[in-house]
Amino acid sequence: MISADSLRERRRAAKKADDPGAAQTERLKARLARARDKRVPFSLTRDEFLEICRWSLGDGYRRSAGLLESNSEKRVKRVTQLAFAVKDPEAEFALAARLTILRLLPGVGMGVASAILALCWPRRYAPIDGRVWSAFFDEQRSSFELPDYRRFLARANELADEVRSLDRKGHWSPQLVAYYTAMKVESSA
Repeated sequence: MISADSLRERRRAAKKADDPGAAQTERLKARLARARDKRVPFSLTRDEFLEICRWSLGDGYRRSAGLLESNSEKRVKRVTQLAFAVKDPEAEFALAARLTILRLLPGVGMGVASAILALCWPRRYAPIDGRVWSAFFDEQRSSFELPDYRRFLARANELADEVRSLDRKGHWSPQLVAYYTAMKVESSA
């Protein structure tokens, strides 16, 4: 199981190695943050949506490309705008609504829906992934539903809090915890 100390060490090693994946992720998050600041109400363009899908699915993108690419510019804008507009005093309800709405897009499952949220709001969300799940809970999983994501996000937040206590300048978020956990799992394989 992953620990806060191992996350901190993995990030240090990645910085020394000039990890291109981390740089790509940071550029994508910055691009989406600028779009969020400029585009009111916020929605994704089809190009942004497909870039997030490629980021989330990696080599697996080809398997879902037909469905994902069938989403028109108009559909992506409407669905993401609707999902991002959900506001509710109960955070759990807002999370469930956002994920449910995003999953209406053909080809979008829990992994991609959570990646969309994680890249748009990295301080709040993390992308769910089987490798990270395994490192968090020592269980093998390949598909996820809302209760799984809630458990996953709670663990990502818990680890972010723990690693922030070790690395106060690191600006640790649930998204960074998931990213460096995935790298840790990959590097040990």
